[in-house]
Amino acid sequence: MNLLRDYQKKAIEDIRQHFREGKKRILLVAPTGSGKTVIACSMMEGLVKNNRFGMFVAHRRELVMQCSRKLADFEIKHGVIMAGKSGSIYSDVQVASVQTFSARKDNDDFVKPQADVIILDEAHRSTSKSFQDLINTYPDAWVIGLTATPCRNDGRGLGNIYQELVNCGTIKELTAKGYLVPNRIVAPSIPDLQNIRIMAGDYEKKALDTRMNTPKLVGDIVTHWIKYGENRPTVVFGTSIKHSKYITNIFKQNGIPAGHIDGEMPEIEREKVLQDLQDDKIKVLSNCMVLTEGWDQPKISCVIIARPTKSYSMYLQMVGRALRPAENKKDTLIIDHSGCVYEHGFPEDVPDWQLTVSKVKEKQKKKIEPIEKQPFTCVQCDTVYKPSKEQPECPNCSFIPTKKEQAILIQQGRLIELPKMKVKTDDKQKFYAELLYYAKQKGFKEGWASHTFKRKFGHFPHSKKIYPIATSKETMGFIQHCNIARAKSYNMKELSI
Repeated sequence: MNLLRDYQKKAIEDIRQHFREGKKRILLVAPTGSGKTVIACSMMEGLVKNNRFGMFVAHRRELVMQCSRKLADFEIKHGVIMAGKSGSIYSDVQVASVQTFSARKDNDDFVKPQADVIILDEAHRSTSKSFQDLINTYPDAWVIGLTATPCRNDGRGLGNIYQELVNCGTIKELTAKGYLVPNRIVAPSIPDLQNIRIMAGDYEKKALDTRMNTPKLVGDIVTHWIKYGENRPTVVFGTSIKHSKYITNIFKQNGIPAGHIDGEMPEIEREKVLQDLQDDKIKVLSNCMVLTEGWDQPKISCVIIARPTKSYSMYLQMVGRALRPAENKKDTLIIDHSGCVYEHGFPEDVPDWQLTVSKVKEKQKKKIEPIEKQPFTCVQCDTVYKPSKEQPECPNCSFIPTKKEQAILIQQGRLIELPKMKVKTDDKQKFYAELLYYAKQKGFKEGWASHTFKRKFGHFPHSKKIYPIATSKETMGFIQHCNIARAKSYNMKELSI
């Protein structure tokens, strides 16, 4: 017997109430890991009991098979409409690949299944032609769309398709109830994404891959997993197949069992890699655009985001892969090498979703929170958090940043554009004088001061005839920053040996 959780029962009742009120198309929004497929199967179970017909539709093979397996758990007889499958088309419930249905629907030998209710998985794709054609094939059917993220990069509103939206809990609510695990984020690096074009609402893929797929950045991924990852079962999201394979190879070279998966691999090879993760034969699984939707592996407790994205939907999908609870799993660690947490915020800070109607060429400006409420990375331990007056310290290491440090770190996150301050010549000379003082104290050559000066201002000091003065707290902070960066670089070199 499949017992539903309280919020799942409420969601089903809310959908039925909208149907009773005459609404035909309902969008169900539920976080990744909340059990959308369980809700769908429960509704299909009710259809069968009432001698009605249902069809579950998905756009990917993995999602089709996931629903088929869950229907089997519910002991619901069903057919599968998908290439390579020969399930019974006369069953009361069908699970269909939208691509296969579109390809076969006009064939003379295709028996179109009956459907009183159609459930569309990953319903943020409902505006696509294939989904629209299927919906229009059944003009009298009730339609339920399932999604964790009812938003699209192209700005097309789902209110053009659905009449009502039903919310099925939030990440914050389900975490508080124990249905999802808490998450914590470290952001040890933020990539330079300047001058990369935005195409179709996201970074241009080729340019993004060129920027991210470098030995230094890939090496940082491995270095920081060793430092922070606690040997957790991990999934990595890369920018391309080449990038994902490179990441996998660097993990292997450092003695860490790792695997790679992509959409071009034969299905049997993909299943083997996934089984290796399940059997603990590999610790890290890297992928490109395969595991963002419909993949369920609760043991994963670490996510490495190595793929920057403008898509809020993709960000939540990547993070959501690791929020399901499992035995001995206390939380999920997110290692953000993409700047996504600064771009989109914390996973639990989802908006109050509303159905919107598409408006041609209308662009919405992103609402920016006040500077003191924006997240930043702790300079001591790389943990990302939002300080407050009540709790200004880092939740991980208790370090309390100064206001200046907060402003600098938030600026690095690129959530705001701070006005560029022209540095006065006197301030530069003072900074150089303090570096000279520090160099003499430590027995460094004068050239150390010149190169450290260049690191801050981009050029060597113009005047060398400056007398040393005592090093201020601000200058010491910059020196410590340089020392930390240098130490990280040394660690990377040691790893590659």
